[in-house]
Amino acid sequence: MALFLEEVPLTTHYSFRSKIDILPHIIVPWHYHPEYELIYIEKSQGTLIVGDCIDKFNDGDMIFLGSNIPHVMKNEDSYYKKNPYLSVTAKVIHFKKEILGDNLLDLPEFHKLKFFLKNSTRGFRIYGKTKLKLIELFNKLLDSKGPERIILLLQILNILSSSEDLDVLASEAFVESFKNSSDQKLYQIYEYVSKNFQQKIDLEAASKVANLSKTAFCRFIKSKTNKTFTEFLNEMRINYAKKLLVEGKLSVAQIAYECGFNSPSYFNKQFKSYTGQTPKESKILS
Repeated sequence: MALFLEEVPLTTHYSFRSKIDILPHIIVPWHYHPEYELIYIEKSQGTLIVGDCIDKFNDGDMIFLGSNIPHVMKNEDSYYKKNPYLSVTAKVIHFKKEILGDNLLDLPEFHKLKFFLKNSTRGFRIYGKTKLKLIELFNKLLDSKGPERIILLLQILNILSSSEDLDVLASEAFVESFKNSSDQKLYQIYEYVSKNFQQKIDLEAASKVANLSKTAFCRFIKSKTNKTFTEFLNEMRINYAKKLLVEGKLSVAQIAYECGFNSPSYFNKQFKSYTGQTPKESKILS
């Protein structure tokens, strides 16, 4: 399914959207929108894809997404089998930069917020004390009306702009390639690789996704990402491997196969090439 532009509806009573979603499972495909998004996943589990970042999400996770960053959340397979004991509860805020006014972000007092919003194009995972503060404000905002909604939104953004409890999601290289391209082929390739990187992906299958010959496909990837297709694929796998190493639930060999590498030795070699450390060294440091 191709990447699509989601239109975020607004009522005539509000300048930005805040809502609670209670669903049996998540159904929105890979998409982007000009609105900034803050989502608190109160109850749900699955896979999160933000740009070229593939990660897991669980109950209690909080994510901030900048304007126009492609993303998708997909529940674990068990959610789509009509299991009555599984459901999704998520609280969401969508807002456009325009509601802050043309000149507000240029004021000295808003320097940190302007910097935060600019960097949010890569997306952030929020944790620690910051997340706890935002949950409280989130709940107040959902029940608020009138000017109080704007005040609470600014409080949320102020906390985020000064916080160190943030982990960056997508790579800078992805953001730049996406920003500088309007080619649907690139989006289709990112989506295909994001969904299939844990298994064998050959050049012929990937090139068919973009409806290109293998030679044209390799030239296209190189021109858009400054990487060969193998480098592009391995970097995505390594990024996922780093997250699994931090979790500490799997052995290095298990992680190698979980990330789509055909042998632990090749995984070790590629991991050190990309990070300067072996997986075991990275696991110890984390």
